[in-house]
Amino acid sequence: MAQHAAPAPRRTGGATLSPTSAAVVVPVLTGIAYGFWAANIQRYGGEVTGGNIALGFVTGIIVAALCLGIHQWSRQQAGRHFVTRAGVWAVFAGIAVGFLQSLANGAILWSVVLGGIVAASTFVATYYRYYSSNEYA
Repeated sequence: MAQHAAPAPRRTGGATLSPTSAAVVVPVLTGIAYGFWAANIQRYGGEVTGGNIALGFVTGIIVAALCLGIHQWSRQQAGRHFVTRAGVWAVFAGIAVGFLQSLANGAILWSVVLGGIVAASTFVATYYRYYSSNEYA
């Protein structure tokens, strides 16, 4: 009664993206939430119009695509380019928050300042994450 272990499957380069993997689900949910949020801010408490719906779909698709693209690119750069990877995420987050603030008809200066604060915070957090995960890996 000898039992044999099955051979380990071969890995060919990188993981493929399946529709149920977290690398796909999280950007899609982020895009949906962002699009809904942008459309809701832009209507100013009034009735829903076709322009609100179009803004929500377009911004949601753009955010989801950028989030997925940046994540995939960042995964390929694992172990190097900490500053560049953190900078790309920081620019993405800063622009996203600044755009939402600008939809609320606030002062443009406040949109820029808030986007800068979010970008700086995101840069510090992602740089720390990339640097510390590489050091202890």
